[in-house]
Amino acid sequence: MLSKNDLLNFRNEINNIDKKIVMLLAQRKKLVLKIAQSKIQNNQPIRDIDREKNLLSNLTSLGKKQYLNTNYIKRLFQLIIEESILTQKILLEKFQNKKNTNTIIVSFLGSKGSYSHSAVSKYEKQNAQKIIRKECSNFEEVVQSVENNESNYAILPIENNCSGPINEIINILKSTNLLIVGEVHVDINHCLLAIENVEFNIIKKVYSHPQPFKQCSNFISKFPNWKIKYTDSTTDAMKKIIKHNKITNAVLGSEIGSQIYKLKILCKNISNKTNNVTRFICLSKKPCKIYSDIQVKTTIVFALKEKTKELSEIILTLEKKRIIVKILTFYNPNNKEKIFYFDIEKNLSSNTIQNILNKIQKITKFIKILGCYPNRSKQLF
Repeated sequence: MLSKNDLLNFRNEINNIDKKIVMLLAQRKKLVLKIAQSKIQNNQPIRDIDREKNLLSNLTSLGKKQYLNTNYIKRLFQLIIEESILTQKILLEKFQNKKNTNTIIVSFLGSKGSYSHSAVSKYEKQNAQKIIRKECSNFEEVVQSVENNESNYAILPIENNCSGPINEIINILKSTNLLIVGEVHVDINHCLLAIENVEFNIIKKVYSHPQPFKQCSNFISKFPNWKIKYTDSTTDAMKKIIKHNKITNAVLGSEIGSQIYKLKILCKNISNKTNNVTRFICLSKKPCKIYSDIQVKTTIVFALKEKTKELSEIILTLEKKRIIVKILTFYNPNNKEKIFYFDIEKNLSSNTIQNILNKIQKITKFIKILGCYPNRSKQLF
């Protein structure tokens, strides 16, 4: 018969074994975490059903040899496996949440190969953020994507040093609540592209967005017999001529686009200016954070009540204070109203800007602050 001391000794041995089991489970969990990290890095699934089956089969066989109940071993290790899977899933969710925090969605006109796509790529490099690109068929859709929370940012062309300001964008900026939070400049190299290498006299129709036609007007004027066909984007134009598959069709597009869509370059650098650059703006629902150690600009848009000398006086005041102002003028296509677009190289919170805004407000039908953001001005503009 066992004594009380014997019972205590046995229980102490069991306690020690239980402690060892817990410590081994802790070691197992550390290995599980390392395995999870490897799976995440190599984009592998968390569960491996075949391995789980083999593991349970081997362990139950080992249990039999040690005179342990098969169902007991199976239930025990099923619980351990479930805990391992849960541990891996938690780590995966943390990784995905971190990834989603660092990743932003940017909407733009056209698709891969468009100049807007190039602007998105350059903006990504400038801001060191991972970007998911959202393709849109027109400028309104680009903006609506952000307004409807489908994208974080919208990239839009605002002006070209060859063709000037883009009226359509200003009208969009007047009506949206989105704010300018950044800008990027893209070098433009318009090419004449076709599905085959053909002579210019073969071409009958040329497709593209209206902007390339403006920027290449000198080149286009040499071929008065060509029929001009406007499209929603340059990539849309490329897709059209591929679909039609006629050697008499051509497109004004980018060199990158020719590589993507496997089109032949008939002529390069056909813009009116050698250094052709488009300035793109980035829009967001939230204003960007402005730090004291960076140069910024404030952008406003407004329309005057009537012709007045006060605007000239305001501009003169800014010049005297050595504040650089970029002025663009647009015309509303509906009522021919003249719209002013000002880039003022000064922080919105400064007393100078606040005083200027107060003065402008007195002489305008409307005034809207479009944003205060880092200044990445280029000499060509």
